[in-house]
Amino acid sequence: MSSIKTVLQEHAKNLSLIFRLSSYETRKEYADSQLGVIWVFLNPLFQIAVYWITFGSGIRGGAPVNGIPFLLWMLCGLIPWFFISAGIMQGSSSIFNRIGTVSKMNFPLSIIPSYVVLSRFNTHLFMMAVLLIGVIINQGIDQMNIFALIYFMITGLIFNIALALLTSTLSTMVRDVHLLIQSFTRMLLYLTPILWEPKGSNLLTQLMKLNPFYYIVEGYRGALLYGHSDIIFSGYTFYFWGVLLVFFVIGSIFHVKFRKQFVDFL
Repeated sequence: MSSIKTVLQEHAKNLSLIFRLSSYETRKEYADSQLGVIWVFLNPLFQIAVYWITFGSGIRGGAPVNGIPFLLWMLCGLIPWFFISAGIMQGSSSIFNRIGTVSKMNFPLSIIPSYVVLSRFNTHLFMMAVLLIGVIINQGIDQMNIFALIYFMITGLIFNIALALLTSTLSTMVRDVHLLIQSFTRMLLYLTPILWEPKGSNLLTQLMKLNPFYYIVEGYRGALLYGHSDIIFSGYTFYFWGVLLVFFVIGSIFHVKFRKQFVDFL
């Protein structure tokens, strides 16, 4: 409990610092490029085009999903995934990449994964603004559940921060962990219902639903396209928050226990 209390206190005391550093991270990423913030949209656009051509036009032959154009249906899962995957990848290496800079400062190390993930969330907000315009043009605003959407956006942010606290600690101590996370993240794209529609109740589908990112992606899609929040009031919510708490508790314990030795692992 002391580890959890330490991490929570560091976040509470440095909340404004977390927001300032996340804003700096966002600006720094595109500071040296000629197009600047345009890359926020340009990078995902290339991936969207490939997935749409391959899965939408190729495999599905342009067929809609439950009356929703495949491109729009895919974007409602893919844009959350861009945030999830960036949070996983950059969050897991956040401490290792910055420990040399902050090691001689009185700096609360536990906030590093948080502000790095939050910087990815800033980019996500830009993408969501564009997606919302597209959904409103195609579907209208009546089918949208704004409260459910806000819930899942905040939920996704909290989950990514909890996961990053754990993975950044482990990957700082054992660099192979980061390489393993890179490989696993690539697989997660296809294990999460982003490019495919979860149907039926067979064993494989049920196993895939154990992936906590299923909850986030389906939540986004339900809120944006169908206006429902059924999944929030299901048992899956207890499962998801249980997984989140396990990650946070283990991450807090490991982080506080080993952070004094982080410099030794460089």
